[in-house]
Amino acid sequence: MRVESRRTHVRTLVAGAIALAATLLAVGGAVAAKSAPVVTIQLLNVSDWHGNNDPVANIGGSWNISARWQEDRLAHPSLTLTAGDDFGATPALSNFFNEEPAVKGERMMGIQVNTFGNHNFDRGVGHLRSMMALAGAPTSASAPGKPFGYAAANLTHVPRNLPGLKPVRYFKVDGAKVAVIGIVNEEAPGLVLPGSFGKVTVTNGIAAANKWAAKARQANADVVVVITHKGVRGFSGGQPFGELIDFTGALNPNLVDVVVGDHTDVQYSGTINGILVHENRSFGVTYARTLLQVDRNGPGAGHVVSKSVSFVSPAAGALQSNSTQCPAAPAYCDQAIVNMLVPYRQQLASQLDGQVGTTTLPFDRGGNIERSAEQPIGDLVADGMRWKYQTQLALMNSGGIRSQLPACSYLPTNHALNRGNWNSAHSAVVTCGGYGSGTPYDITLGDIFTVLPFGNIVTTRTVTGQQIWAAMENGVGQINNVTGLGADGRFPQISGFKFTFHYTSPVGARVTSVQLTDGTPIPNSAAATYTMALPNFVNTGGDGYIMFNDGQGATQDLDAVVMKDYMQANGPNFNPASYPLNRVTKLP
Repeated sequence: MRVESRRTHVRTLVAGAIALAATLLAVGGAVAAKSAPVVTIQLLNVSDWHGNNDPVANIGGSWNISARWQEDRLAHPSLTLTAGDDFGATPALSNFFNEEPAVKGERMMGIQVNTFGNHNFDRGVGHLRSMMALAGAPTSASAPGKPFGYAAANLTHVPRNLPGLKPVRYFKVDGAKVAVIGIVNEEAPGLVLPGSFGKVTVTNGIAAANKWAAKARQANADVVVVITHKGVRGFSGGQPFGELIDFTGALNPNLVDVVVGDHTDVQYSGTINGILVHENRSFGVTYARTLLQVDRNGPGAGHVVSKSVSFVSPAAGALQSNSTQCPAAPAYCDQAIVNMLVPYRQQLASQLDGQVGTTTLPFDRGGNIERSAEQPIGDLVADGMRWKYQTQLALMNSGGIRSQLPACSYLPTNHALNRGNWNSAHSAVVTCGGYGSGTPYDITLGDIFTVLPFGNIVTTRTVTGQQIWAAMENGVGQINNVTGLGADGRFPQISGFKFTFHYTSPVGARVTSVQLTDGTPIPNSAAATYTMALPNFVNTGGDGYIMFNDGQGATQDLDAVVMKDYMQANGPNFNPASYPLNRVTKLP
């Protein structure tokens, strides 16, 4: 090659190199601008969803929250999640249809990952598998919305029983790698009918979370989030207490950035052990927006520079004309979800819109009031069981009561019913269904199935005085010894007898007297016997009532049918103010 040719060739190579470098610089700048080392990402979540596709007291609802989340996602790259009990103990609009509307609603809202709570196992492992399959199914007419998966790191015997379940799921959010670890509440098997978990067992959640958080960091996760079906039980001296707080305090803060709680219907956010932790009110009454500023070039696998949580109370409008169209105001409504629910509403109305009775005032439930003390709605349910089978006594676990009466989450299509405004001690003035006014309020069969959604069968049996004393001790055993409050579903609502307990006394020695309604003492003796009606869940040892799990008892009728029969025979009008609340005496 001649010298001139070589020089020309070199100049060409240099010019090409310079042009390539300029191009790479420009592209690199664009990439850097698009995916900077420090990014802000958002977590959106509801807690304890329980299939509330319609608002509760005009707050929440899948069609309302979905539209809000669509707007929220425009502000920041987002990951949308929840932490168990997304179905189970649902309103009739989901409960009567195999829980499918609950999961379809989640898909259409944009849920991307979930874990399990106790209620996910209400209908057994086989049903749970079918719901997981629906959640993860490709988008189609029968599976609208986008598929999502479940994560649970502290379960055994998973591959055969819950195929597709993973301990941790990974997501890329604006370039940041986010690991989400699921943790099931350890007491879950005792909160459902025996056998509902099949061969699946629940292991220690703390050990599992720390183990999989370490694995996530080894997999170069920039952010580690733990979603768990554990909640705050209350506050003492302004400080939160409960399983969620204990759990977070035992995690490795060098591995975990955020813990999202669930289960107890308590709104809380704070920093525990250097970890941001929060829980929403249940049923979509609030949802959380968590902002994380992530330095992807930080120490180790990543570094969260800042963390903050804000809560939204998503007010909703009233659905129009038999709930086929979005309300005119407020503007937040996803018409696609409203459309998905229409055929379910039409089928439900033909079964459940019939009037059962009326009530002068609403029977309150909510804020865990029924899990801390006697309430009129508990007396009503227990009285119905005792009346139906003419037993001496009746017992209803508070956790089996899932709604106030009438139920704001049940929307009859019959607009001749009065579902007007009411004043409640535990909520603001709300519009229940958006039609009618004044009193009395109409109660439908749909309301009753919303109050009692589990399909429990009332059982009748003989019990001893010794069993009754042990049952009452169990029932008040989770009441806090400082505040006198509780959030556990075992608290007893009773009929035909009364008892006194001191919540500051040691657990197991709190009950000081048990009597029949007329004042006759019930001795703590195996020799004294009585007839009792109770849910089959309690009779088989659920909610810690192991003293009844002795193989005795005759199953009778569905609890909701028993309540319907009682109200139709003893109505038409009921008034919660007529209950003197003298069955359970709570003292310091």
